[in-house]
Amino acid sequence: MKYIITGSLGHISKPLANDLIQKGHSVTVISSNPAKQKDIETIGATAAIGSIEDVSFLSKTFTGADAVYTMLPPFKFEENPNLDAREEARRLTTNYVAAIRQSGVKKVVHLSSIGAHTDKGNGLLAFHFIAEAVLNQLPDEVSVTFMRPVGFYYNLYQFMDIVKGEGFLKGFIGLFMTLRYYGLMGLLQGKKGLIISNYGAEDKMPWVSPIDIASAISEELTSPLTMRKVRYAASEELTCSQIATTIGVAIGKPYLKWVTTSDKQMLDALIKFKMPLGLANDIVEMNASMRNGGILFEDYYKNKPALGKVKIKDFAKEFANVYHSK
Repeated sequence: MKYIITGSLGHISKPLANDLIQKGHSVTVISSNPAKQKDIETIGATAAIGSIEDVSFLSKTFTGADAVYTMLPPFKFEENPNLDAREEARRLTTNYVAAIRQSGVKKVVHLSSIGAHTDKGNGLLAFHFIAEAVLNQLPDEVSVTFMRPVGFYYNLYQFMDIVKGEGFLKGFIGLFMTLRYYGLMGLLQGKKGLIISNYGAEDKMPWVSPIDIASAISEELTSPLTMRKVRYAASEELTCSQIATTIGVAIGKPYLKWVTTSDKQMLDALIKFKMPLGLANDIVEMNASMRNGGILFEDYYKNKPALGKVKIKDFAKEFANVYHSK
């Protein structure tokens, strides 16, 4: 079978490509970076160098594929704080729809997000609701699976600077550069041994490894046509305090704690660091929707998936290696 993967060799796309190749499939990986061509070919895939801004390129690349995996690239808020994530999602997903129609592809798996079931009360993540709505405009004969992962383990890396006690501003910049992902988007401030955000402590929520997401996507790509489908991906359900303790033990700081601040304190701090008010409000609302199994998780808990294999203890070892290497 022939599969097309967007996302270059990212956290999900690379293990997904490897999995499909190991199963004997033909895989083409789309990347906008020509320097990635050699790396893509090294794992046994075909490189398609081009941009998802280019519908003609996408259509040509998709033609003849049995299925395609689509995703939106990270939005670069650090370069353009006023970027409208909702309109950007609409525009890029419209490109995908045009290319899918023109190429005749009949099966699509799209990387969405937890919270995509609604455009109310989930803050920044509303752009995933919009992306799904655009893809739902495809003809009924096109099978579309919306993969909705929960909070990524690797977003915990954005807490590293503040855990090291290297200051609020550096941690804030790390936050600002990772706004595209759900995960841990709380405001990073406080002292050594503390993680502080406007959610956390005993709030329980699901977490996921990109390895488990890739495995779920591979299953969906290689399964029979299903028309429209939503699938969540999760690895483990933990409180933020459990996360902090596990990471703390791994790095030699068993006293590490995760405490919460108010929505107002977080909003005030974001504005203090010159974040546009609209984006700041989106982040505060998104974080608030994570508390106590809130809006963000309501559909997840109605459609809970089987949990994946990679647990927080596995990730904590990786975190510790990076932590001590810096």
